[in-house]
Amino acid sequence: MDLSIILTYRCNSKCSMCYIWKYPTQPNYEIDLKTLEKLPDGFDYLNLTGGEPTLREDLMEICDLLYPKAKTLEISTNGLKAERLIPIVKKYPDIKIRISLEGIGYTNDIIRGEKDGYLKKTEGMKKLIEAGGCDLGFATTFQFNKMFIKLRN
Repeated sequence: MDLSIILTYRCNSKCSMCYIWKYPTQPNYEIDLKTLEKLPDGFDYLNLTGGEPTLREDLMEICDLLYPKAKTLEISTNGLKAERLIPIVKKYPDIKIRISLEGIGYTNDIIRGEKDGYLKKTEGMKKLIEAGGCDLGFATTFQFNKMFIKLRN
């Protein structure tokens, strides 16, 4: 059994393919640890997503609670706050981390509405590797729109 949990609708990216950042949740309205405790054990795959999971102050506590409940626990992140993931990767080296990356350099930054996003993500990935992570990668959303055509010209 697989499960994705939207931890927050807050996001520090302003992606052209997603407008979740326009409608952020207040932290007190987001799913809490007491609710997550009620989940059963035995998930094959459990994905922590959002918005941006690293904006949760209790992300480590969430991982501590859910890691034993799944064969694979993934955090899908924009990677802008990789420093928040380093203690998690050190504790759980096989946790799956996927950083969203939509292209090289400026292409990523314009599509995701991020200042120096590409640099932050690639530097963050290096730090996660150094921290001992062994299931790390980048994820992308394929799209073709007018903005992409402008980037090519």
